Amino acid sequence: MDLSKFLEQAADATKRRNYAMAVKIYSQVLSIQPDFGEARSGLRKALFQKAAQKAPSKAGALLLGGFSLLTGNLMRLLGQHAAAARSFERYLAHDPLNEGVNLKLGTALQRAGLERSALAVYAAYAQHQPRCLDACRAAGQLFQRQGKHQEALGMYEAALKVDPRDQESLKARKDLAAEGALRSTGIDKAGSSRDLIKDKEQQRQLERQERLQLSAEEIEAELTEIEAKLQEKPGDRKLLRRGSKLREMAKDLAGALDLAEQLQRLDPADGEIQELVGDLRIRLQEQMVQKAERSGDAAAAGRARTALAQLRVGEARRRVDRNPSDLAARFDLGNGLLATGEVDAAIAELQQAVKDPRKKTESQFALGRAFQQKNLPELALGQFDKAMQSAGSGLLAKEALYEMGAICAAMGKREDALRHYTRILEQDIGFRDVATKVAELKP
Repeated sequence: MDLSKFLEQAADATKRRNYAMAVKIYSQVLSIQPDFGEARSGLRKALFQKAAQKAPSKAGALLLGGFSLLTGNLMRLLGQHAAAARSFERYLAHDPLNEGVNLKLGTALQRAGLERSALAVYAAYAQHQPRCLDACRAAGQLFQRQGKHQEALGMYEAALKVDPRDQESLKARKDLAAEGALRSTGIDKAGSSRDLIKDKEQQRQLERQERLQLSAEEIEAELTEIEAKLQEKPGDRKLLRRGSKLREMAKDLAGALDLAEQLQRLDPADGEIQELVGDLRIRLQEQMVQKAERSGDAAAAGRARTALAQLRVGEARRRVDRNPSDLAARFDLGNGLLATGEVDAAIAELQQAVKDPRKKTESQFALGRAFQQKNLPELALGQFDKAMQSAGSGLLAKEALYEMGAICAAMGKREDALRHYTRILEQDIGFRDVATKVAELKP
């Protein structure tokens, strides 16, 4: 049965933001063909976009979908994975950004033998939340199983951005790169010892590229090789990318940026390259701030910090425009806007970013700062209290308590201020000027 026309209708409904219609069509397609990866991916993305437009209520999701979630978990325990997947899908209609349930859905589909659908779920969530290590890694495994080596390699690279020491992803990336080298060099067809020597040299080069740390001599030697090759092939994307990485490793950010911008001109639509260029520009400007501060020129340092803040806002806004459901980018944008004094816009972004479990505490703290700037002390206290409770212990918890103490002192609530400062004193007597604050507030 040809279902392509239904996919077109669903995609069109998503573009028109008629998410209810899109979800209905995708669900109907999946009821006919459960392992239809394109439909499963479309369903997830439609729900993600719907959630980005209007954030779902956790309480409402549990009220409307709690039974489905409970049923899904029960079916999972009983080994009825297809039924579990259907229940998880029903719950995710109400809470589409829930990381744990998205991962459970992918696992249930995979164990039910619906691997194309499982891959669609993992890949869609990894695209929505690039810092979800489990989704990136699971998508990489399934791409690799399907023989899509480049896609698998991309997923493992994304996983290593989250955790550069993840052994499973490191091993898989190395294996995939080796397989690519075998196919490209034809080592399996080598007919002479000379061929094998050449292949071994290429393999050594590949292994060197996979290492995260190289000596200064190794970096310089490889850069010399790459620059010589670029004279012959100035538009070679692999050489430009590797050269940029090596320049970065050598702490030559200007050189790294120059090569990355050449790469961007060749492929301006590549989102990964755009992020690389943006990150390098920010890091280069950070160096300029440090240089200005070391020089003692306060005016130059102020201009450099202003330029850095504007650069951060511009890059974060570009990422949010490209992927509105990227909550980490919304956090960066909110922080940047706060630094440039655009407080209301910052609050709007941070209120979205707080839904990301990884950024929740930092977002709450930043919201506290934003409400402070708007002279709304009660709202600021509420956010700092949430941040303190989320952090539990550590620097951010102490910073939140300190801000709460400062707000209470300014409001004339001496006892409350003393209570907040004393809690810090119990953990760290050397924290900022908290010992002095406590001494001043004691009767």
